[in-house]
Amino acid sequence: MPDPTRSTVDAVATFMGGADTELLSSEQKGFICSVRMLENEMREATFSGEQVKASVAELFPPAVLFGPEIATLPCAHRELRKWLDGHGDNLQQHSSHRVVMTLATSLYVDTEDRVAATQLASDLIAAGRRLSGGGVAPLPSSSGQRDEAPSTTNDRLAHNIAMRFRDGSCKFSGNLGEAWMEYVAEYQQVARDYDLNQMQRFQYMHNILSGDAKRYYLDKVQGYATSFTQAVDMISTEYNSIVRQNRVKNYLSSYRMSSLLRDGVSEAAALEQTYKTITKLAPQVPRSHQGDAHKVEFLRNAVVGSPWATEPLSRIATHGLTFQQLYGELEAALHLHKEARLAVAHANSSSSRPLTTQDVPGILFSGQGRYARPVTNSSAFTNKRPGGVYRAGRGNPLAIMGCFNCDDPAHTMKDCPQPINAVRAAERKLDYYAKKKTGKPAASAILFQLCSQVDAMEIAGENTSASDDAGTTHDANADDERRLFEALMSTSAGGDGSDAAVVDTEAKADFVMED
Repeated sequence: MPDPTRSTVDAVATFMGGADTELLSSEQKGFICSVRMLENEMREATFSGEQVKASVAELFPPAVLFGPEIATLPCAHRELRKWLDGHGDNLQQHSSHRVVMTLATSLYVDTEDRVAATQLASDLIAAGRRLSGGGVAPLPSSSGQRDEAPSTTNDRLAHNIAMRFRDGSCKFSGNLGEAWMEYVAEYQQVARDYDLNQMQRFQYMHNILSGDAKRYYLDKVQGYATSFTQAVDMISTEYNSIVRQNRVKNYLSSYRMSSLLRDGVSEAAALEQTYKTITKLAPQVPRSHQGDAHKVEFLRNAVVGSPWATEPLSRIATHGLTFQQLYGELEAALHLHKEARLAVAHANSSSSRPLTTQDVPGILFSGQGRYARPVTNSSAFTNKRPGGVYRAGRGNPLAIMGCFNCDDPAHTMKDCPQPINAVRAAERKLDYYAKKKTGKPAASAILFQLCSQVDAMEIAGENTSASDDAGTTHDANADDERRLFEALMSTSAGGDGSDAAVVDTEAKADFVMED
């Protein structure tokens, strides 16, 4: 009669009894045969659960148990765990609920073996996740090389996602001033743009991480999380712990706008940046400090000490200002303070600035350039209009040196088109130079006599040569005028009204008459 105990052991201990070993590789066949050999040993001797686990760990090191050959054997790891549980070794379930992670963390006692097994199990999970995302799982081959993924669409999609987050400012590094959910929201928007499914979002999630946060993701999240939502929650739990919440609270309590001003930031930009920082980090503080009153306190501590902020801050307790109201009043007070400062600076500069040529309307004189101060005692401007603009007197040759023959100020006597009247011209010249040289009355009298003699000579000449050509008469008059003008100029350039100057003038007049 068959032994009923023997049948019960065979029913429980048979490992992958339905597997056809003829279709398996040598390594896969060796794995199954090794477990079955352990079964035979257990029939002859009694093994505890810990002994069975130690025997399996000794037979299959991490590189073999989680290698590519065993990984491609259908349900190999699941059957191994079921076999171990059936022999009294209840393995502790891993938090990720993955069989390979349960075997990697519970089967090996040695620390190095456990770390190596965990890393290999994470690689297997990542390879299976890539397969679920639409590509072929690039499991490591026996030669240590990976097969190339044939899907160019996934490669292009991965490249596009990486390019969208290539800037370091778009990556979450775990620093104190960064909010994890803001980066997740931006990544979700990009995922909607490229129509990514949940598995693809999990697959490309590493693009939004850098620094310590990325190392934590690769070590603690990628091999354990089963979905994108779970990965986000695991990172949020790590970077929103009680310790980090207290650090954020202390950071906001000691935040000062003056530090931004020392870096060269304007007051308006510093106030705006302070407002954005408090708004972004306020949800990360402990629950006991999450409220509008605490945000008001953070903003007050940041701007206290600024002269323009004194009045708005004094109304916090009396008016019960909210966070938004306080920021609005601070912004208005800063704008008013800036306007007042500019007005005072403008007033001070206007009162203390020296007088320049642009502040005084310039006056352009005949023969002069542009001057800021009008020339006084000028005979060129005799009349003054009500507006303060001077104008020259018309028809007055003594006001503007024009033509002494016809009184036209537009030209001189040598260009006068009218017949020359030497006597009238001489009289006007004498009056003009007498006005300029008021200190030489003797010279003016001598010149007047000289002009009278010239006029008498001209009359005598007209009686004797009445039939001469008009052009000749005009030339003679012009020659007389030139000689007279030279004599007048010599007289004007002479002495200072003394007797010597008079004698010299008389000598020149005699020379002209004799000539």
